[in-house]
Amino acid sequence: MAGAKREITDPVEAAKHGIGSSKRLIAATLDDLSAHHSWLETYHREERLRAERLRRRELRERLEHECQRTAGRAKRAARMSYLGGRRVARFSKRHALVFKHWASPRLRILARRTAARSSTAWAWTRVHTPVFADQAFAAARDGFAWSVRASEEAGHTFRRRLSQAANAATGELWLRTAPVRRRGAVAWLRIQRSAQRTRVREEKRLTEAIASSQTLAQARKRLRRSAIRVLQIGLPLAQRAHATAVRVEDALSALVLRIGPAFRELLQSHMPEATTPANQAAARPSRALILRPTTALTCIGPAEHKLPVPYRP
Repeated sequence: MAGAKREITDPVEAAKHGIGSSKRLIAATLDDLSAHHSWLETYHREERLRAERLRRRELRERLEHECQRTAGRAKRAARMSYLGGRRVARFSKRHALVFKHWASPRLRILARRTAARSSTAWAWTRVHTPVFADQAFAAARDGFAWSVRASEEAGHTFRRRLSQAANAATGELWLRTAPVRRRGAVAWLRIQRSAQRTRVREEKRLTEAIASSQTLAQARKRLRRSAIRVLQIGLPLAQRAHATAVRVEDALSALVLRIGPAFRELLQSHMPEATTPANQAAARPSRALILRPTTALTCIGPAEHKLPVPYRP
């Protein structure tokens, strides 16, 4: 025991050292907890943003897919319409030619027969029409005079009796239908009042059902959210498309302004000289003349001694 080393420790210093170690440990633990909490908040925020980006990307992909499907359907419909129209045109043309070859001789024969019969009928009509007209006029005149003499008294009597019978029938019908008309008016008023009460009751019930329906409220909320999302996605797309169109228009304008002088020089180099006399005749007789330096290119052919014959199909 004589050679052993003895360490003398002060209890106060040991207590202070323990308290300081505990404080440092607590501070480190608090720092770790703060860092962990911050990391959790950052992680949750990033997850929310990532989920929102995924939803937007899915919506964009869905919209692109629908646009592609619509374009494909439109192309298929246009192709089918074009093919159907071409087939119908070919079918109509073929059958029209066949009908033309079949009907042309028959129509010519029918026209000749119709012309011959019409001329014969017209000649017969010109001969017999005056005779028939005189006879018909005489018969009509005699018949009208006889009918006037015979029907004047009979017509007066018939009209008087007919008016009396019509008045009596109208009065009797009015008297016999008065109870029916009264009952019909009362029944119609009852039906109107019942229909009005039913309409008011059903309108009240429907209004209460719509006002208390959670499904309609949720549908309105979903529709509003969908409209907001579509506007948020479609507005940037429209702005980008407008900006692209403006850039393309500017590029085309600059290209036209750049190649315009060169195109004008090319045209001037291929035009005839300004000293070319007007109405210059060709080397040999022709159908066309160069009237002025800016005249378009024409087809010059040898003259013929015969006049042109109109085309007759």
